[in-house]
Amino acid sequence: MSSIETADRILTACERVLSNIAALMMFLIMLIVVTDVALRYFFNSPLSWSYELISLYLMVGLFFFSLSDALRTNSHVSVDLLQNCMSPRVRHAAEMIGYACASVVFAAIVYVSIQRTYASYIGADVVAGSIAWPTWLSNIAVPIGAGLMLLRMVFRFIGHGLSLMKNRSVIELPPVSGSGEAK
Repeated sequence: MSSIETADRILTACERVLSNIAALMMFLIMLIVVTDVALRYFFNSPLSWSYELISLYLMVGLFFFSLSDALRTNSHVSVDLLQNCMSPRVRHAAEMIGYACASVVFAAIVYVSIQRTYASYIGADVVAGSIAWPTWLSNIAVPIGAGLMLLRMVFRFIGHGLSLMKNRSVIELPPVSGSGEAK
């Protein structure tokens, strides 16, 4: 097994773990909302903490924990107007440039979010409300999810670069809309 396949398997395993956690978070959101609505309308006693828990923790985790897995499965929105006109070699070059640029942005996001999470933890920051929710628990989802996304982007950058150097597809090109398969 090549090192690129090993790296892909490790990344995929991590993405699946976070994706399963995100699915659990989605289930908890649905369960809490249904319970809150039932308690509100049938017993006039809503859950006072549900909005903060959902908006501060569950929605943030749901979004950031599913980012990288969506990239792995090519589920993000993409514009492929010119890709039908490109050779596989040019597409690998375009993908490599795109992932290089996106990696710089996500590296900055990871760096800043780690700093923010650390400052929030050290400062024992909490959200004012009926329950003093610690903000670092919400913040930590950002560097975890964005960090895994960054690793997937760097992996693809390297894979497309190797594809250019070897003049064959080391990793697959994303499918072009309307074609049903990668070209």
